[in-house]
Amino acid sequence: MDDYFNNSGNTPEQNNQETPIGGYYVPPTQQNAEQYQAQQTYYKPPVTPQTPPQYEINGSVPLQPKKKKNHTLTWIIVLIAVCAVIGVAGIAISVGMQSFNSNSSSSNNTTQSQKADENGDDSASASVVGSNEAAKKDSDGNLTAAGVAEKTKNSCVGITVYTQQSAYSYFYNYGQGSNSGESVASGEGSGVIMSESNGKTYIITCAHVIADGSSFTVTLDNDKEYEAKLVGYDSQTDIGVLSINATGLQVAEFGDSKDIEVGEDCIAIGCPGGLTFKNSVTRGIVSALDVPVSSQIGYNNECIQVDAAINPGNSGGALFNMQGQVIGINSSKIASTEYEGMGFAVPSNTAIETANSLIKNGYVAGRAKLGITYNTLANYNSANAILNALENEGFKNAEGTMVIQEIDSESDLKNSDIKQYDMIVAIDGKTLTSVDIMTSALSKKKPGDTVTLTIARIQNNSLKTFEVKCKLIESKE
Repeated sequence: MDDYFNNSGNTPEQNNQETPIGGYYVPPTQQNAEQYQAQQTYYKPPVTPQTPPQYEINGSVPLQPKKKKNHTLTWIIVLIAVCAVIGVAGIAISVGMQSFNSNSSSSNNTTQSQKADENGDDSASASVVGSNEAAKKDSDGNLTAAGVAEKTKNSCVGITVYTQQSAYSYFYNYGQGSNSGESVASGEGSGVIMSESNGKTYIITCAHVIADGSSFTVTLDNDKEYEAKLVGYDSQTDIGVLSINATGLQVAEFGDSKDIEVGEDCIAIGCPGGLTFKNSVTRGIVSALDVPVSSQIGYNNECIQVDAAINPGNSGGALFNMQGQVIGINSSKIASTEYEGMGFAVPSNTAIETANSLIKNGYVAGRAKLGITYNTLANYNSANAILNALENEGFKNAEGTMVIQEIDSESDLKNSDIKQYDMIVAIDGKTLTSVDIMTSALSKKKPGDTVTLTIARIQNNSLKTFEVKCKLIESKE
């Protein structure tokens, strides 16, 4: 089909064909060709008479007939020509730049390839691009977690506790001698710079962090270390205070813990696991308020519950709100496979009130006490028999019963009929199911207040109970 439509421009003679004459095909012969040539009539154009040439007046130059010039067309042609020139020039420049960039890129690639070959590494390489600095404030101008950390970290410290090593100790019945008692590091915790006065800076922490220590060091965020002295501690609130001889350090800002709301964001900063992780930051929310948590000394502290990670070593560290204010001192954590994300902190109002009193008085002023020394009923062989007898008297589960050992001379009980080995089984009608009941009740009282104690006494091999009024005195311990 292609050959049928395409004769490659050949003439009939080249295709070995004869043009038909009169509609009939005549095979080509020499005679026919000569006759055909003789019969052809050639066309001759008619002769046109020539117009005489016209001359200018002076007769020097032949004058052609003049045509009327079209200036508009001329300007259009000129404009098109100019645009064409500009377009060609632009294309040339663009092509030139592309060529230059291509050559430059090729040159750079060649150089990098040569360097890679020289280094023996022909693999592709990656580069690190600087990231934007973490935002310290959000779009409303409030501090972010990064902003709180930056604002407060210089107020957060690490604490190392040292204890006096005994001169002689036993290890699996083998004695280990020591020439002298040496201080050895026995624990680490966290603290917060709370105030400065008279050339000293005071550090607030937890009582259980420093209670067993004989000496201490405080390490700042910049790793500068100071020797610290014990100011005092209060086991009831689990708050303690150290001091260092330094000034000009960044004092933390404390917020009112009464303004805390459940669900608000919070930041915990401390040393989980010790100084290796100094001033680690964790974030969470306030899960609950006024949560009773039993402390190591048998007292229910009303704490702030948070879900920010709080681990051993965080104790004594700060719990911040999103304004960078301390709203609590991290104190403990429920560590169990059944619980996760339950941390607790002593409210800032309680912590500051306790710490200020320790600095001023060496003890917590205004705290009430009975004025006795006691032992718990569980330490006696007859405990189970006595508990059964108390249950028969209506005091069920009275495991917190306090057996009186001594009565202070200042105690109001000194003027009563109370004797040694009498037992306190209830206060203000509430059975002592644990010692916490007594401690919690006294924490709500002030010196001079009166409480009603239920006393149990064993007499003639039988148990009897009675009540006595007691006016509370101030505790200076």
